[in-house]
Amino acid sequence: MSAGYLRRAGALPLPAGRRLAWSVAEGSRGRRWRGAVTGADGHLAEVLLVETDPFGALARLEMTTAAGVLTLHPAGSPLRLHGNIVRADGVAPISLAWSTAHALFAAASPITAAVAAAGLAAVAGVGEGRTIPAVEIGPGLVVREATWRIAHTSAARWRMLAADGGPSLLLVLDADGMPTGDGAASWPLEESAAR
Repeated sequence: MSAGYLRRAGALPLPAGRRLAWSVAEGSRGRRWRGAVTGADGHLAEVLLVETDPFGALARLEMTTAAGVLTLHPAGSPLRLHGNIVRADGVAPISLAWSTAHALFAAASPITAAVAAAGLAAVAGVGEGRTIPAVEIGPGLVVREATWRIAHTSAARWRMLAADGGPSLLLVLDADGMPTGDGAASWPLEESAAR
């Protein structure tokens, strides 16, 4: 892998006894995030893949839970967020409003929040906040258009919440823009870098 590309993995405790294991691999075509969430019982609850382009914009999201398999990607002119949800009883197509100003939040995922924060840093400096258009993925893979409020509370911290009182999260990022916090761990992906 070429020098200068970010390649990391980590683990992060989540509310309600859940835990996120994540990795990110960066290359000339952008970043690929992978995440797996286990519940308090240790069973796999969610698998997430998020790809961004070289400028940090969302290119693709895939999310698998007990409710089914969700795929989303921006495309078309005018730009829209397209995809589908595959469930045991069939397929439901999705087509929602999307723009370069939108953010995508998969429940309270630190991965999608970190992707959003990378783009929002250019328009919300430390101490500033914004109301932004968003697409939100909730429990049961319910996908909806929403409005979120974001506040860049310090260089490493963001507060993000659904404007209608839905989910909220406090995102803490390390110097590389990776999610971190109490009880978090992080490692290089390459074995040679780990020695």
